[in-house]
Amino acid sequence: MNVVILFLVVGFAVIYLIARYDKQNSNKVDVILRANKNVPPLFMLRSAELKVNAIKAALSNPAMELVDQQGAKEVRAQFDQLMDDYKNREITLAIYYTRLGALLIKVNELRGVSDGVEVS
Repeated sequence: MNVVILFLVVGFAVIYLIARYDKQNSNKVDVILRANKNVPPLFMLRSAELKVNAIKAALSNPAMELVDQQGAKEVRAQFDQLMDDYKNREITLAIYYTRLGALLIKVNELRGVSDGVEVS
């Protein structure tokens, strides 16, 4: 009988320790989630940075002007406006990312580069 009581006491102690450990960890997770609530998604931020670099490289290329000078000026103006809007926090990262993608497509069309689809 003493063995049964010993196992019951030890079992309750183990359950108590597990529950206490779980509560501590859930509190830590809540604190971390609250602290990171306003942090932008890092992969989206990095991808937007790569798109900006690609657009800048294409717009700074002198051969770009020869293809479509008016189109290049329009894209450059849109790009500058988009950069200013994001820097002034007038648009969110998601909108910025989407508009950069659209501008990159326009730049590739002006350069005559297809978007990966080959027509036979």
